[in-house]
Amino acid sequence: MKKLVLFLLLMCFAPGMNAQVRKHKKKNSTVAGTLFFYWGYNRSYYTHSNIRFIGPDYDFKLKDVVAYDRPDKFRASVYLNPSTITVPQYNARGGYYFRDKWAISFGVDHYKYVMADKNEVLLDGFIADGVDTTWSGNYDDEPVVTDINKFHYENTNGVNFIRLELMRSFDLLEFGSQRQIALTGNLGAGLGPILTYNDLNFAQFHTFATRSISGYGVGINGSIRLEFFRHFFVSVESGLGFIHLTHVRTRPDDRDQFAKQKFGFSSYFAAAGAIFYLRPKNGCDSCPNW
Repeated sequence: MKKLVLFLLLMCFAPGMNAQVRKHKKKNSTVAGTLFFYWGYNRSYYTHSNIRFIGPDYDFKLKDVVAYDRPDKFRASVYLNPSTITVPQYNARGGYYFRDKWAISFGVDHYKYVMADKNEVLLDGFIADGVDTTWSGNYDDEPVVTDINKFHYENTNGVNFIRLELMRSFDLLEFGSQRQIALTGNLGAGLGPILTYNDLNFAQFHTFATRSISGYGVGINGSIRLEFFRHFFVSVESGLGFIHLTHVRTRPDDRDQFAKQKFGFSSYFAAAGAIFYLRPKNGCDSCPNW
């Protein structure tokens, strides 16, 4: 009799116990609605290119120009100082996951483009008499070697790629019951305008930081993101791209003097950032799976 009563009691409470288990069943949390932000510093490399210089008394091209970036030596007073963190070659971006695994982001890739000194190039075009003491007359792919004291072109205040990007994220590894440590992969493609600050030394006239929206860029990239406690991360990223500068103003007081250029680039950088979850489900039990 006692066994029969115990059996009936278990049968009565079993449905409730099953309901409790189903109610607290762990589910993956949504990623849609997640925000992220990061800041980092880069190195960049450029293909050889042709640069055309146009003005009222000249129209010439330097062919097969070699150029480099200009990274700042690491100093805490520069890289960690809020008033100077934009001096080195930096990358800044904020993004939003509009769907699970898919995000759109917006930011700036700040590259520095410096024409190498003693550049062995071909000079093609014309420079009117009296414009410059070094080059004068008509040229037809004539070999010349540039001298930084007489001719120099750079954008050290920035070839600033203002990039709108679409990104796809995917999980690689995770550790901990609530994703305390995770490794995420990301692939992206972006495009946007280029803001340049140009320095030009030509015709005994050296101007600095002439600003202009000069063209556009496109790029693809991949990154690995190491996440800590679901809200912080460090990442490394590399990418390839193409920049087309259709009108780089070279003199601040004369819109008729400008340069034109196309070049490819590659870059890599390290960054640190943060993640914010705006609408996680189920108390973020597994927050989140990319």
